Amino acid sequence: MDDIAKRLVGCFQTVFPDLEAKQIPAASQETVAAWDSVATVTLITVIEDEFGVALDLERLQEFDSFSRLYGHVVELVSQTNA
Repeated sequence: MDDIAKRLVGCFQTVFPDLEAKQIPAASQETVAAWDSVATVTLITVIEDEFGVALDLERLQEFDSFSRLYGHVVELVSQTNA
């Protein structure tokens, strides 16, 4: 697991403290009962604070799983570091 994934797992643990770290990479709105619209907004805020990036809220509906959020964060971080 790379540094971004580890940090993103930490963000998920902040919002979903009942999830074990090993469960988080497979987490999605379909598999996490507590993941509703409020949790999505909270998660986005935590991610933005952790990584110092701004997620595109027009893509909010796409942020429905760890893997999709991971891909978006990697893209934003690489643009920031370029």
